[in-house]
Amino acid sequence: MKTFLWVLLFLHVNLFAEVLDVAYFKANVFAKSDKKPVEVTASLMFEGSDVKKQEHKVIDALNIVIGSYYAEDLVTSRGKEVFKATLIAYAKKTYALGIDHIYIKEITVKTNPSTHEIVEALKKEGVFQQNTSPRQQPQQQSSLPQYNLSPPLPRKAPLLDETSDAAQ
Repeated sequence: MKTFLWVLLFLHVNLFAEVLDVAYFKANVFAKSDKKPVEVTASLMFEGSDVKKQEHKVIDALNIVIGSYYAEDLVTSRGKEVFKATLIAYAKKTYALGIDHIYIKEITVKTNPSTHEIVEALKKEGVFQQNTSPRQQPQQQSSLPQYNLSPPLPRKAPLLDETSDAAQ
């Protein structure tokens, strides 16, 4: 009889659970390595009681908790598990929200490199290499096959004045 009551109670709780989908939530967090702000985009699903009605509280808790993490911690599996547990505990303690599960659909960390870092990376790739002798350029061009990709020119049509003079 006790088992039946537990099953009934469990089904009752699950029937009233709501799902809140937070898509493309953006926040700025700091990177551990260089202490620069990094943009994090997350898509999450929250499952619990009254999460749809209390959406503003869920978003506030998410904002506060995600701001306390470093970007490198949010991309590891252990960091994601700790993040979910911290978010559930914070929402319960601060707002008395009953979040049962959090499902991470996507977390993307986007760094904002400085102009100097971009130029250095391009130099490393050899984009800015210049030839020192002008003799190398024709040799490189002659070794490549030449293709004529221009469209054919139309034939010259006779002008009206020329045709009328020839007819007379």
